[in-house]
Amino acid sequence: MTADRREGRLRQEFAAVYPFLTPGVWEPASVLTEKVVAWRLQQPLAGRLVWNRVLNPDHFEFRGEQVADEAARKRRRTDR
Repeated sequence: MTADRREGRLRQEFAAVYPFLTPGVWEPASVLTEKVVAWRLQQPLAGRLVWNRVLNPDHFEFRGEQVADEAARKRRRTDR
């Protein structure tokens, strides 16, 4: 799977949390992830933040392929 097969869009109700994104616009999930990480790293206390996921599934909708196997998901969680 290539990263560009998975897409996401910001939910309208969370637009204020991500002022640099346009809600409702589908983008490759990899691009959204890069934008969110870059923005968070510029924020005060960025080093103290801990994220379970960069793109919170409560804040974003997704479509397209996901990580195909459980082993890949486990590796991602442990690659810290």
